[in-house]
Amino acid sequence: MKIIRASITRATCMLILALSSPPVWSAAGQGLNGATGSVFKVNPEQRSFELLKETEYDPKTDIGRSRFTVYWNDQTRFTKVTERTSFEGLAAPVIADFNGLDEKNTKALSEGMPFVASKVSLLPGEKNAGGFSAERRQVVGWFTPDSGPTAKSGSIQVNGKPVKVSVRGAKSRIEVREAFNVADLGKGLWKATLRGAETDGRFLITSMDVQALEDPRKSDDPKLPRVLVVGDSISMNYHEAAKRALAGVANYHRNEGNASSSTAGVANMELWLGDYKERGLHWDVIQFNHGLHDLKQTYDASTNTFGAHSVPLDDYKKNLEKEITILKRTGAKLIWCSTTPVPNDNKGTYARHKGAELDFNRAALEVMKLHPEILITDLHQVVDGSPVFDTWRKGNDVHFNRGEQTRLGEAVAATIRKALSLPSGK
Repeated sequence: MKIIRASITRATCMLILALSSPPVWSAAGQGLNGATGSVFKVNPEQRSFELLKETEYDPKTDIGRSRFTVYWNDQTRFTKVTERTSFEGLAAPVIADFNGLDEKNTKALSEGMPFVASKVSLLPGEKNAGGFSAERRQVVGWFTPDSGPTAKSGSIQVNGKPVKVSVRGAKSRIEVREAFNVADLGKGLWKATLRGAETDGRFLITSMDVQALEDPRKSDDPKLPRVLVVGDSISMNYHEAAKRALAGVANYHRNEGNASSSTAGVANMELWLGDYKERGLHWDVIQFNHGLHDLKQTYDASTNTFGAHSVPLDDYKKNLEKEITILKRTGAKLIWCSTTPVPNDNKGTYARHKGAELDFNRAALEVMKLHPEILITDLHQVVDGSPVFDTWRKGNDVHFNRGEQTRLGEAVAATIRKALSLPSGK
């Protein structure tokens, strides 16, 4: 998916500030064929819905598009995809499509020997066994899993004979693919991956995969405020600690995955915020943070020198302004979280220079001073001023262990309590 980015001008910034809500675009946008996003505002009569996806930026106007109205018809094929961790409870035998075979395992399969696949799609309702294709490194046939609660192996019929197969690997995947009733699209929350093309000025879906998303309205306490934390892997570090510290105080959520750099934040913020105008999906407090990915640098071992930052400081400040514009539309209380220290130089794949976060925090503070209503969680000061982090300071890993995570989580919770006008707690 190609994302087009451009630096924001003052005039554009004023235009975006004037918008009271994210724009909805009815025409097809760039990259909708193959795009993945969340489904909102299903309209059965018009056979349409809004797809909220990673933002695209028009290179001429620098205006971002994240919401697109897309359409289906009688020929559109809908498939529900469910991820599994094992074959436990699988009704067998079932047609299975094992693919992603490497050369070694393709050869083993061709000889009727046990093989390993990185991915399998289970196809209930399918009756065509298909067979083995060495060219595609794939086999489709009747599959019977081994017994056991964590079984990731079994036997597949190939040319009338059973062949042992297992699913292994860091990126291994087991999924069930079955027909989906489009009438259920308006029930619950869904993630969709589209395939199709623009027809008569609108995007018509030819096929679509849907995956069920957890509906927070079923698990949140409706009496408590809703809090969203947007951040990189450091926020993943302290997630459980902050959630514990706010138990009974707030429904605590964070963005899906790693928020990475401020550039990624601008592109994805609308998607992370979701349909916040809907009660139960709204946000009362939002804490956001970027920095450790922005300040990453290249490193040249031959000269022992660090190169340019991944995101220059000026662009970092512009990105934060863009994010603030988007976040203010929610009406939530906003919190900026300072970037935690880089303890020592890291000259590896993710090269970072000790102290680089100081420049980025100063730049962020310049932006926040233009928005005095935004509170600040100063995690940099928490780390810098506490003996809890003395051992951490001797290494070059920016991440934290369990005890350190607890301290960070408590600090985050304290600022969120302040935003909610509550006592600081423990």
